[in-house]
Amino acid sequence: MRAETDGIDLLESMKMQQPLELAVGTLGTSIQSWKLAKLQHRPGAGATGIYSVDVRVPDGTVRTEYVCITTSMVPDSGVPVVRLDDGNITLTAWLYPADPVLTGLATACDSAAMARAAFGGGDVDLRMINYRPLRRAVLEASQGASRVFIKVVRPDKADALLRRHRLLTEAGLPSPALIPGPATGVVLLREVQGTPLAQALMDDGASQLAPDTLLALLDRLPAGVMKLSRRPAWAERAADYARAAAAALPREQERIFRLEENISKVLAVTKPGPLVPTHGDFYEANLLIDGGTVTGVLDVDSLGPGYRIDDLACLIGHLAVLPAVHEGYIHVPQVMERYLRAFDQAVDPAGLRGRSAGVALSLVAGAKTFGQGGGWQQDALERLAIAERLAAEAVQLSAASR
Repeated sequence: MRAETDGIDLLESMKMQQPLELAVGTLGTSIQSWKLAKLQHRPGAGATGIYSVDVRVPDGTVRTEYVCITTSMVPDSGVPVVRLDDGNITLTAWLYPADPVLTGLATACDSAAMARAAFGGGDVDLRMINYRPLRRAVLEASQGASRVFIKVVRPDKADALLRRHRLLTEAGLPSPALIPGPATGVVLLREVQGTPLAQALMDDGASQLAPDTLLALLDRLPAGVMKLSRRPAWAERAADYARAAAAALPREQERIFRLEENISKVLAVTKPGPLVPTHGDFYEANLLIDGGTVTGVLDVDSLGPGYRIDDLACLIGHLAVLPAVHEGYIHVPQVMERYLRAFDQAVDPAGLRGRSAGVALSLVAGAKTFGQGGGWQQDALERLAIAERLAAEAVQLSAASR
């Protein structure tokens, strides 16, 4: 863990001036100012910083470029990168959008190319929704009232993603229809109509959406999902997420690792149930609704065999932290009670809370932001406390059932 912490400290330090200068120097520009905009940490796989860099070009004007610098291992792919090694940590830097692993990202960020692919031509507005360097990106292309979502994945992952989407659409589930992509690793998805569940929760607690509707939706996942590869659930990777949380909140390491130990104990003494088709990332951001009906099932990258309890824990764990994320989620505590009553009838209550605690723990490190002062720390601490409460409930229920 020490090596990863050292890497994060380095990425957050002023020592990044040199690799940033080398990266923007390839453009024939010089740095005027820079700041760390975002840091992505994957326990066991390194960390990556995204830097906003104001550069002066030869004609004297100033523009903003984005540079990514990672401690992760980066293969040679033909994409220009800058590599530095101080004897302890190897760094690789590149200019966005020339991601050396997401080789389709540059095409996805090309407005003309995306206008042709998504709409057959014309003008298009492109917006980056989420970029996880070396892993994936999601963009939105809009033309008038029409929208298409662009997902960029590693080229070797593209066929598996397409297969997952086709499994759902062929089974009649409300998953986005596919459009052929203009480059390997670029997948285009048509917009699905509906209100994001996250918004409905803020509006009125998604009052018309019955928890049984969500259970029935999971029951409809096709049997072909069982032939896909299985990914570990969040609670099964609690040790990794504990390391990430401890790196973000070093003063809370003792609490964090005690929490991880409690989660692991609960998993050891509770039964998850049989392997079944699972969504793998089943929470409010990936569901669209219309009243009491689910109209869209999004982000199926993790679709595969798993335990029903982990899909439900994913939803409960995310719901639990929403009030810490935004003060507008005033209805969530009541929603949690309603959903837990229903889900407790379908899966082991102690295991559900223990696995939900693992999901909440996975969200602690994500509270860390840059350029907005230290307010993120309170958010992270609230997420940690929520995970602790879920784990404590799990331990109590587990002990009472023996």
